[in-house]
Amino acid sequence: MRLLSVIFLFLICTVQAQTEKASEFTLKPSLGLNVCQVHGDSYDGYDKPGIFAGVAVNAFINKKVSLELGFYFSQKGSKHNPNPNKGDYSYYKLNLNYIDLPLSLRYMLNQRYFITLGPSIAYLVNYYENINYTNMTGYYHFKKYEVGLNIGLGRTMIKNISVEVRCSNSITSVRDYGVVSHVFYPNPVARFFNKGFYNNILTLMLTYKLGKIKKSETPS
Repeated sequence: MRLLSVIFLFLICTVQAQTEKASEFTLKPSLGLNVCQVHGDSYDGYDKPGIFAGVAVNAFINKKVSLELGFYFSQKGSKHNPNPNKGDYSYYKLNLNYIDLPLSLRYMLNQRYFITLGPSIAYLVNYYENINYTNMTGYYHFKKYEVGLNIGLGRTMIKNISVEVRCSNSITSVRDYGVVSHVFYPNPVARFFNKGFYNNILTLMLTYKLGKIKKSETPS
């Protein structure tokens, strides 16, 4: 908990420092769609859709590089439907609702294309878990905080509108093994990196830039 607080304060201070150096910053609301899976739950595939929506503040460092601090609502999780043709009658649905705060370094490759890269901290607001058509919400708890890493590729469509595909992965487990089951990895490297459940998300997001706000126009 203390470590997460320190990291969060560092993100805020970094953006504030860069904003003071920058000549302008912009406000950027976004709306998108997540396709989700959970590494470690024994199911494969991005079968769980979710909402991604929020706003980011972008602070320019120079013409090619800027920093963004986002504040988003992000639905993550996992879903598995039965497949009787293969003798699989199991059902699983996990919906995790997060407030996600990513700090992204944005680099313009040219006038249209850009990449984003950076860490994020997410807070779990609530969740729903259904195992074989039985509501198991509250029986096996998930961690309240998640630390992740994000990387994206985007394109400016017109002057104020851009589209981005972003990949997000948990660095810390959202649920440890042993809470529900224990998985043994014979490889020591795999044992080190696989401690439990990890969110794995692909996001398609549409962003609108509200316009450049000069420092002289901001209230003192």
